[in-house]
Amino acid sequence: MTTLQSLPQSRDPVLAFARQEWEQLSRTYGHLWDSLTRAANVYIGVWEEIAAAGLSPLLEESIRLQTPKKDSYWIEISPDTIIISGESAHSTLYAVYDAFKRYAGVNWIYPGEPASLSDIPHSVTDAQEAGPLFEPWFERRGFVIENLYDPPYILDMIDWLAKNRVNEIFFTFTLWDRIKEEAAPEIAKRGIGLTLGGHSMKFFLDKKEADSLQSADHPYTAKQQLDYADLSWQGPVCDLIAAYCADVPNLSRVSLWPEDLPAEQQEDFLPKYIRFTTLLKERLLLTLPDLTVEHIAYNAGLAWDMLEFKCEPVSGQVDTLYAFWGRDYRNSLNHSPNAPDIRASRSLTDWTSAVHEKQRKLSVFEYYSDHFMFSALFPSMPARIVEDAGYYRAIGVDGLTNLIVPCPGYPDYPWKWATGLNSYAFSRAAWGDCLESILRDYYSYYPEEEREAVRRWMETVEQAVTAVTAFNTGLFPYRIVDADKIPDKAEHRSEVISLLGTIREQLTAALEQAPPAAAHGPAAVYLRHLIVQTEVCTKAWAS
Repeated sequence: MTTLQSLPQSRDPVLAFARQEWEQLSRTYGHLWDSLTRAANVYIGVWEEIAAAGLSPLLEESIRLQTPKKDSYWIEISPDTIIISGESAHSTLYAVYDAFKRYAGVNWIYPGEPASLSDIPHSVTDAQEAGPLFEPWFERRGFVIENLYDPPYILDMIDWLAKNRVNEIFFTFTLWDRIKEEAAPEIAKRGIGLTLGGHSMKFFLDKKEADSLQSADHPYTAKQQLDYADLSWQGPVCDLIAAYCADVPNLSRVSLWPEDLPAEQQEDFLPKYIRFTTLLKERLLLTLPDLTVEHIAYNAGLAWDMLEFKCEPVSGQVDTLYAFWGRDYRNSLNHSPNAPDIRASRSLTDWTSAVHEKQRKLSVFEYYSDHFMFSALFPSMPARIVEDAGYYRAIGVDGLTNLIVPCPGYPDYPWKWATGLNSYAFSRAAWGDCLESILRDYYSYYPEEEREAVRRWMETVEQAVTAVTAFNTGLFPYRIVDADKIPDKAEHRSEVISLLGTIREQLTAALEQAPPAAAHGPAAVYLRHLIVQTEVCTKAWAS
């Protein structure tokens, strides 16, 4: 029977929660972890506490010889002792969850659902898992929820984020104002960083309009872009933002963006907008000096002058969030034959170099769980996500964020479930986990007799359905599913109909090969939904 030992002055609420989670997981899954039943003492605390107690000379030597990254953690197991320790309180919580993943095979795949169990727990000899010190590939690992007011789902996501070592959740000010009472305590006890901003300038400029946009079909879109050349409104708005942020717990970053449409005032829109974010940072320094402020580089409405780096940043005080909309996800950004992708990749490397010269940080904003971009023809694509992570790390990107956008209008389509594989792959890829390890754990979610069929389905979806993203820029502002709205479909009709036919044939063939046991599970529902949508879209394009 193990005994959870106390450490002096360990009163951090996140550490207290980590110990509670350890005890609960031990009761539920301890029998799956052989060494847990043999170990006499378990110590859970941050590195300083473990070192002060003289519990791990190996840990002290390891951190003396290198500079571990933020959020790194340590898992050490000996015959009579288990040490669970992190660089911070929240990374210690990661270590609690990861210890049970590695040694008891416990995986948290979908928010709000019970854990699944791998047949063969991980081993410290696995690739990417050698040694007791575990470090993330990216310092920032976040999920963005801009306009989805769904308290139960958001609370489930917060719990899931911590279990999957994600350290940030991002809301608009408008959504946070509605969700804060429920969400704030859950975020705080897990030590998750909170970012506020997005397309929510109207929250401070015109709250009534902001509320109406929140419930609109396209809540990101405003009627008019803000005039960042006009300085008269910016100081008062910065003061309002500073006052609002003063009482927000766990707030680590403000990332306020222009409205979601092209800037038409002048070509130097981006420098003027960055100047606003610099002013905001200067105002926040007075009361919240540790709060990070960032600007976005984003091709709203495919406006390249809002994305591309063409001049020196206005200030070295703010970070950069790079968001390229319209990507063709069949290819890695750096190996794409698609002209917009090539241009975007060049722009990203330009930004990364310039930002680092200013000693600031750059994060990439991805759309892996965005149903607006991908539409009801939503592709699961774990291999693309893992390859992307490797590329972004290679060019020096500091952080990754992933956008979740719902899919209304399809009552029989489980959109939250459909985003799950991409979200899970993202959370693991941000730590450098290999595709084989990620998929091994993901498929533990399914009964054993269904796994091979589901694996074949998901691979077919990635190979076939991802091709619809090739039309994101060519059809903009429409997508393949918007055939009824496109004024002139003739230019793309034959190509799109051919693609939809190929997708339908491949998905149907995969589905027909499935064993009866898999025919009624969520993956089968997802596949049938995709097949139906190809049929609906084909009729719309043919008319």
